[in-house]
Amino acid sequence: MDLANYIAKARPGVIGGHTAEKRPLRERIVLPVKRHIFINQDSHPEADVYIAIHEAKELPETVPDYQVPHFHNTDEFYFFLGNEPDLSGLEGQIKFEGKVHKIIAPATVYIPTGTVHEYKVTRGSGNVVVLFRNRGYNHVEKQPDSDKGNREAGKFGRYILRAEIRPTKEIKYHRDTAPGERYVFIDAKKMAEAEFYTVVRTVFNVKPTQAEYVDKHTHNCDTYHILIGNGAGLTGLKAEFVIGGEKVVVESPVGVHVPARVPHSQKMIGGSGHFFNIVPKGNYNDSLI
Repeated sequence: MDLANYIAKARPGVIGGHTAEKRPLRERIVLPVKRHIFINQDSHPEADVYIAIHEAKELPETVPDYQVPHFHNTDEFYFFLGNEPDLSGLEGQIKFEGKVHKIIAPATVYIPTGTVHEYKVTRGSGNVVVLFRNRGYNHVEKQPDSDKGNREAGKFGRYILRAEIRPTKEIKYHRDTAPGERYVFIDAKKMAEAEFYTVVRTVFNVKPTQAEYVDKHTHNCDTYHILIGNGAGLTGLKAEFVIGGEKVVVESPVGVHVPARVPHSQKMIGGSGHFFNIVPKGNYNDSLI
């Protein structure tokens, strides 16, 4: 297989490219975040998700609203990671149908298809990973229903999930000899209706002598990984993948797409940062062949 179709460095998020990005932004707004595109149909032609990062640092004391109320034709997820060692240090808000809900990292925000929302970062520093379940996403501007926002505030509040540390060995083919901490941001235990699994392994000063901790395995669906380093421009983390019969070393910031039914394994071999494992199934073990 040609790994160039499945592994690509992140690029700056700009309007345009082969696939023009239409975004729900207010007019003449200056974004307080820097955007990086990790996986889309330009960089990964066969991938069916869209993944970008909003990098937040040196925010103004008061961050203006920069999105307009809108909804999407597919589910969307936000993963908030602060720059502190325990992933705290970043805050934001999301308005569901006009009702404000606070977000404190590390956290996931699940936005079901058709849900009217707008979000922004408000304080601190870190990264917001933006993920669309389908790469063919679009948005429709729509004024919120404030009565619905108040009436269903409890339901919408449950869409904001606190990440939690869990042992690696709860998933097959993975061992607790893995470095760092494994943060579960979303899975069937946390929100079954989302039918999505995302974990982040956060590591510091990984060495090239790092022992193996993932056996070669195969999924019945496509899976995705992104690497975010702690250095300038999200650099500073290195990993080794074995995909099919090919071994390759990648350096952050980078997105990796592993097609369904392709045997693979991976391990981090240098640096500090965050390693994402993303599977479009609620239960990771159910995705395994």
